[in-house]
Amino acid sequence: MRTQTFSTTDLALAAALAALGIPFDDNHPVVSTKSTKGEHFVFLFKAVSNCGKFHTHDMLKAWECETWHTENPEHPFAYVSCAFKNREALLDKVKQSAPLIVVPKGDKLAIISANASPELQTAIFSKL
Repeated sequence: MRTQTFSTTDLALAAALAALGIPFDDNHPVVSTKSTKGEHFVFLFKAVSNCGKFHTHDMLKAWECETWHTENPEHPFAYVSCAFKNREALLDKVKQSAPLIVVPKGDKLAIISANASPELQTAIFSKL
């Protein structure tokens, strides 16, 4: 009799499940498919962590629930899932931020946002 497996295409979720000690499926831990849109991966997991404490089905539901980590703040999965969600939020912030331009002149540096108005640029560069 084959044991139940659970799957996800979410790399962060796969890493979080693995961090809890939930083992990958013995026969097919990762399935890769290629299409015109690129390569896609499906990660397959067993139903329960090696220690028996964490059930994959429950952790999949927890991952999707917006309030689970606040309702279970000391659960190890709350820490792991928050870390990954914080990473995504930080990446979004970085992508939205304007680059800084460093302009050296002699022993001085001007650091200015690439989005600075022409007036601000003129004011800063006149101080160099």
